[in-house]
Amino acid sequence: MRISNQVLFGRASASGQRLLWEMHREQKAISSGLRLESPSDHPTAVGEVMRASSSLRALDQYRDNLSTARSRLQMEDGVLQQLSDVLIRAKELAVSQAGSTASAQTRSVTAEEIRRIRSFVVELGNTRYGDAYLFGGDYADAAPLTGSGVDPSRPPVGSARVEGGPGAFYALNHGAQEVFVDSGVLAALEGLEAALAGNSEEAIRHSIGALDQAFHKVQNLVGDLGARMSQTDLALHNLQALRLNLEALRSDLQDADIAEAVTRLVHRQTAYQAAMMATARIMESTLTHYLR
Repeated sequence: MRISNQVLFGRASASGQRLLWEMHREQKAISSGLRLESPSDHPTAVGEVMRASSSLRALDQYRDNLSTARSRLQMEDGVLQQLSDVLIRAKELAVSQAGSTASAQTRSVTAEEIRRIRSFVVELGNTRYGDAYLFGGDYADAAPLTGSGVDPSRPPVGSARVEGGPGAFYALNHGAQEVFVDSGVLAALEGLEAALAGNSEEAIRHSIGALDQAFHKVQNLVGDLGARMSQTDLALHNLQALRLNLEALRSDLQDADIAEAVTRLVHRQTAYQAAMMATARIMESTLTHYLR
């Protein structure tokens, strides 16, 4: 059976077009570094890539949330350290003024220093984080502490939470009510200031116990804060590990192996040249060639 030139030409043209398209695809993969550029390339793989990319965007948001939480916790840690230091200083002053060697004059001078310490503690309670107050709790838009304590109509209580993973929420820092009021810090300082101003040795001795209790409660908050920071650090570590896995999966699905792509391109170029040469030889054949 004789195959016409038209059939030969059609088949050769189709084969050449297929090889040209495959070379073009390999060239694009080499230039872009991507194996997948459209859903038609591999629908299943493209779907997996899209899901991996969506998960990575969610991980970025979780990471930002946890980074914000970590920053707030670190800021509170610094405040609690300063608060611990001033309580230690206040106790030192109380002990120095509780003995018989102290006088009304020295106690009056010390009372002024305690007043300044108490003002500094109020400033600590009104520490700002960005546009909000760090210890504002549910009312972070206004200063949580005043010279007389807290506003009962807007109590600085509650701890906001951030989502650090699907269904996983992490508490931020404590509120001013818990740190400065419930701990007894402000009350202990006010009591010591009043005792010194009143030149009452017995009241000064009593204030030492109140300062100790306040200090221990602050240390309990430090411990709780440390636990929260550890949880946040662990969550960030887990997110980073998950991110690396997702990035590796996405890369395996969509990134081209350049060495393999170059090898395939060379093979296809060689096949194309061979096909063109064979087609040219066949198309040159005539009846005269067969009769020779």
